[in-house]
Amino acid sequence: MENFADLSRRLESLIRFGTIAEVDHASRRVRVKSGGLTSNWMPWGASRAGQTRDWEPPTPGEQVVLLCPSGDPAGGVALLALYSDQFDAPSGSPDEHLRVYPDGARVLYNHATGALTVSGTKTATVQAAERVTLDVPETLITGNVTINGRLTVLGDVMAKAKATISGLFSYLAGMAGQGGAGGASTTITGNITHQGGALSSNGVTLHSHTHPDPHGGNVGTPQ
Repeated sequence: MENFADLSRRLESLIRFGTIAEVDHASRRVRVKSGGLTSNWMPWGASRAGQTRDWEPPTPGEQVVLLCPSGDPAGGVALLALYSDQFDAPSGSPDEHLRVYPDGARVLYNHATGALTVSGTKTATVQAAERVTLDVPETLITGNVTINGRLTVLGDVMAKAKATISGLFSYLAGMAGQGGAGGASTTITGNITHQGGALSSNGVTLHSHTHPDPHGGNVGTPQ
């Protein structure tokens, strides 16, 4: 009968449901409460633990499956995770892959609409050793943009708002423009230096322009 009692206890302990009671992040161990019992420290099962590794520790109150080979809780492992009344599923949609975090951040992909949404984060950093490529027909940025390095634009630039350039403004292929609605004009404050080529206004070239001299003939060209 003693062997039967021991076998019965081991069978009962092979697979049990429980909740995380404590987490030791440094040793990567948890204690699991199952019924009126609390286990010794045991590892929890990660999704990947080889050359590709995940770090996603469980939280107290999270429901798990307690798997004990040979029915011995001393050699058990906590298999994550099961929804519970305390931590219910964050979505009920069959089209969504959603992950929520304690601070309210969410990563949501809806494979029916093809929409990926990341929200609730304070900062986001993408760091690459060589290149980051955005291959998309349209990109919308609603806030300020700061670029510490050089900006190279290979296509046309259409600015529909004011532009302020605090450094040297240089151009290599000419410059063209026109005043806007309401009689907007161009105003330059400060010295202007012109070298090479002709400076003209309304068909009049400045450096070769002459006009009648009140004493007769024409005045000379500007010096």
